[in-house]
Amino acid sequence: MSQNQRGGLLLIVLAATGYSFFAIFTKVIYQNGLSQPLDILVWRFVLAAPIMWGVIGLRGGKRPSPLAPLPQGEGNKSVSSGEKRTALLGMGLLFGVVALAAFFALERLPVSLYTVLIYTYPAMVALMSLFLGERLTAAGWAALGLTLVGVVLTVPDIFNGFGDIDPVGVALVLTNAILYALYIVLSGRILRGHQDLTRASAWSITGSLVFSVLVLVVRGAAVPSNMGAVGGLLALASVSTVIPIVAFYAGMHRLGAARASILSMIEPVLTLVWAALFLGEALEPIKLLGAALILGSVVLLQLPARSHEVRGLRAEGEVKRKSSNEV
Repeated sequence: MSQNQRGGLLLIVLAATGYSFFAIFTKVIYQNGLSQPLDILVWRFVLAAPIMWGVIGLRGGKRPSPLAPLPQGEGNKSVSSGEKRTALLGMGLLFGVVALAAFFALERLPVSLYTVLIYTYPAMVALMSLFLGERLTAAGWAALGLTLVGVVLTVPDIFNGFGDIDPVGVALVLTNAILYALYIVLSGRILRGHQDLTRASAWSITGSLVFSVLVLVVRGAAVPSNMGAVGGLLALASVSTVIPIVAFYAGMHRLGAARASILSMIEPVLTLVWAALFLGEALEPIKLLGAALILGSVVLLQLPARSHEVRGLRAEGEVKRKSSNEV
């Protein structure tokens, strides 16, 4: 493994670790008196947006703008920088809704259960892609089946009135997963052609800030009353929002999207560990089995992409060898 690849691996691990604390920080904020999901939403992006733009400012130098017009050709229409900026802001508005659904779900569910159920989103991405005309592979269908079985095992009381599990919370986290899957599918199309994904993400976070400001204007926002809540909000905005975004895109640049996605699989595992260590949440064996099936479905969905990437690298190497022989 080259030094560049080792650096990419460490960046992806850093990103996954930051994201893994999202649910933990949210629970800490709830426990310290900021009890409304809308309040947490507002403060997350009010803090994250200036931090994100500050990071871009510290990077300095001339960077390729993600807002330059896309060239025509290969069936693509020319897209102006203004249209791209508007699209990114629109994606940020959608991400604000995604975040709000997450906060409402975490208000009602344990972190461990939320973490397992939210990871149904990769299968939902595959299903949405199918409806958009992309062929679903055999691995994709297998992943969908594993996800459905995993959800049933994770919520074993689903056929008995849910028991102690809040059915509204389950509905909210599955809605969260659907919205997040939609966000990923749409952002994959919108970000196509962007050269500086960190700056593009900053514009998206700005869109989430706009959504938060609209909430603030309509209903206001409670001010955190103690340092525990303030610390939790700062950690949520920096450790679980800005740092993971910057680290993931930097790591993906070094490793490629497929390898970066597979390495990111440590995120839900870390969240389950943090929930047990810091919140005292216990995981029953049947729920662990359900979690393993859902995580296995994510791995299945990533393997075809990785194989394609490997084939592409081999083909590229073959072309280089032929060129060198001809010379």
